[in-house]
Formats: sequence, structure tokens, C-alpha cells
Amino acid sequence: MSYFVRKINLESALGEMSQKMPRRPSAKIIFILFLLLLGSGFFAFETIFSLKETELSAPEPDKNIEQIIENPKKKNAVVKPRLPEPVVKTLTVREGDTLMKLLISSGVDKKQAANLIKSLRSIYDVRLLPLGQQLKITFAPQTDQSPTVQNYLQRLSFLRRFDQQVEVLRDSKGQFISRTQKKYYDVKDVFINGKITTSLYNAAIKNGLPLKTLMELIRIFSFDVDFQREIREGDSFSVLFRRHFDDNGKMVHDASIDWTAMILGGTTIEYANFISKKGYNDYYDRQGKSVKKTLMRTPIDGARLTSRYGKRRHPVLGYTKMHRGVDFAAPKGTPIMAAGDGAIEAIGRNGNYGKYIRIRHNSTYKTAYGHLSRYKKGLKKGRRVRQGSVIGYVGSTGRSTGPHLHYEVIKNGRKTNPLSVRLPSGDRLKKKDLAKFLSNWPVIDERVKKAGGYDAISTQDK
Repeated sequence: MSYFVRKINLESALGEMSQKMPRRPSAKIIFILFLLLLGSGFFAFETIFSLKETELSAPEPDKNIEQIIENPKKKNAVVKPRLPEPVVKTLTVREGDTLMKLLISSGVDKKQAANLIKSLRSIYDVRLLPLGQQLKITFAPQTDQSPTVQNYLQRLSFLRRFDQQVEVLRDSKGQFISRTQKKYYDVKDVFINGKITTSLYNAAIKNGLPLKTLMELIRIFSFDVDFQREIREGDSFSVLFRRHFDDNGKMVHDASIDWTAMILGGTTIEYANFISKKGYNDYYDRQGKSVKKTLMRTPIDGARLTSRYGKRRHPVLGYTKMHRGVDFAAPKGTPIMAAGDGAIEAIGRNGNYGKYIRIRHNSTYKTAYGHLSRYKKGLKKGRRVRQGSVIGYVGSTGRSTGPHLHYEVIKNGRKTNPLSVRLPSGDRLKKKDLAKFLSNWPVIDERVKKAGGYDAISTQDK
């Protein structure tokens, strides 16, 4: 561009000079004109060459752009837009929730929710969803080709058991179908034992026994042992169970106890798990005798005995009064178990007892439970219950100073001391069940030995 400006200025200057100078210019003027023309030509040549060189040479790449392309995860990265992904939500069952209520509150319309529940009922009773159960629901991604239904539900899944998953999903026609899938894990035997110095709880936790397994251990021996009075320093426990691991080696589940033993005052009591031909799951000694007695002495896990049977100064009334039961202090909401098989004879409020349950076990024994906060859902008068099944939860209703269970044993119509009553033995295995169980003891012994069990017990006792 500079070249053309200079050329115009030169022509203008020459025009003015031609008007003023004589017709025959002198040699000096001609020489000056020659120099001007020569300089302008050289400048024009240099400018044109520079322009061509600039146009032909490739621009130097911007290092920042290269870094953005090579490192798309950086803050200023330019990332290509991803396609919409399915939306997954996790729901938790709370008190008072129904599956319909959970789905609708999560954005599922009533029609979809009803169709899903109808399909699920073919393999699972939705009324049995326990408190705390987690459900995963998946919505289709929203695109131009998405279904016209807002929040189009594709899938629901939850674990029915640690090794069984329930799924509801859509088939090729968009209809809901339900199925269960088995989950497989690596399984290893785990043996844990410990010597009691202060308490069974402290010994169990110190030796790595899971709390869930400890509660199971207490439940098994609660028919034989008064954990408030009979545990002494130097006593010991041993447990064998299976532990499940996923493909990444992460522990996902501890199974029920397969074998357990306690040494109390030098006497060994041991039980092994067995499922009878009729499907009853129980624990038996080496003679095939069931751990279960007619009644459990302590129908509550992890509770503290705060008041015994007999005369005492009443904490509310302030005077001495006969206490015809035992009290177990526990946090509000702690589960209470049926002390034995039987039928609900009374359930509801009962004066000073507050919320109350009485179970008739046979023609001789009944048990009563007072001050409950609430009852197990579905219980009513006449309903049969199994020993160890949850019937209610600890509370402080009625005449009470704090959350606890008041527990009574009624023998032949008279209230008796639950901690001293002599209880008949449980059932014995018979015929084929007994033969199968006895043949399984060597397998149990070998598993305990392989896990280092008997060596650990003998070393500990020295």
C-alpha cells in the first residue's frame, strides 16, 4: 500500500515541476529525477517481496492451543459436547413410605409407577420393603428422540439379599418385566476367638468380630447363658463363619455363624448350624439337641439389666413394691424378640405397662413385654410368631422413667423370675436329619482346624 501512495505523490510532484520548469531541463534536474525513480522502484520491490513471503509462510502454532487440545481435562479445555446420559437416582425407604409414594416423589408419573409395581408384584411383595432399603431408578436421557413421556422410567433395581438382585426393566416393546439375578462372590472361612477380660463385647471388638456377628453369638447362647451374671474373666468365645468378597477383593458380606463355642468356667458349650429337611434353620450340639429352649432368658440384644425380680423401691411411686419381672435398659427403638414360639394373646395399651404384648407359648408358659414405643407392623391378636422374631421396639410408654423393656414370664398363671425359671430343653433332630447332621460334624471340625481354630483355642487356654 505504501508503494502506491509514494507513486501518486511522485506523479503529483512531477506535474508541478513540469509546469514551472523550462521546456529543456538541465542535466542536474534529470539526475535528481533518476535517483527518485530508482529509490521508489527499490522500495516497491521490497514491499511486494515482503508481502508474498508473509502470505506463503505458515503461521507459528500457538502453544496454548496445542496444550488445550492435548489436555482436554484442563480448566480451559475445549471438550466436545457429550450425548445425554441416563439419570440415576438412589431412593431410601423411610418409615411410612410405600413404593408408589417413593416413585411419585422422585418424578415418576402415576401410570408408569402403577405399571412397574404391577410387574414387580409377580416376583416380590412390595409391602415387605424394609426400612433403610435402597432402590436405584434410572430415567431415559432427554434427547430429540426421547419418548414423549417426561421422566421416562427405564429401570428399577435393589438387593433383596446380599447375593440376589431384583430388577424391573423395559423390554423391546417398552413394557415392564421383572426378574431376579444371582450375584456371585469369592468365599473364605473366617475364624475369630478371644479371651474375656472385662466383657464379652470388649473381647469381641478387640479381636475383630463384626458387631452383627457378635449379636448373633449372644442370641445363640442366650438360652444357656445369663450374660449379666455368668460371664467371668478368663472365659472365652470362638466363631467360624464365611466372608464374601467381590472381584476387587472388597468384603461385601459376612454370613451367619456356622459353628461357635464358649468356654465358661472350664465347661465348653458348642453349637453348629443345620437346616433340617423341612427348612428349619437352627443350631445344635454334637448330639443333635437344639440350642433353643422353651423360652429365651433375654429377648433383647445388647441390653443392660437394670432391675431384677423381687421387692424394690419403685422409681416413680417412691415406696417399696414387688417387681414381678425384670427390666432391660436399651435405647429407644431397640428391637424386642419373641421369647419363644407362640400366639399373640394380647396387644395394645395396658395401664401402667403402656404399649404391651403378651404371648401364649403353650399350656404352661406365657411371656409379657411392657413400655414398648411401637409394635412390629402386621402384628395382631391371634397372630403366630416364631422364637427370635421381632415383635416390637423399646420405648418408655406407661409408668416409666426412661426407655427400657419390662419382661415377665408367667408359668401356670403366676408371674415368676425369668432369670431363674427352669426351662425345658428344645427339640432334637431325628432319623435322617440327625444322621445327616452327625455326618456333617467332621466337615465342621476340618474347617475349624484348617482355619487355625483348635490350635488357637488350645494355645489360648494355656
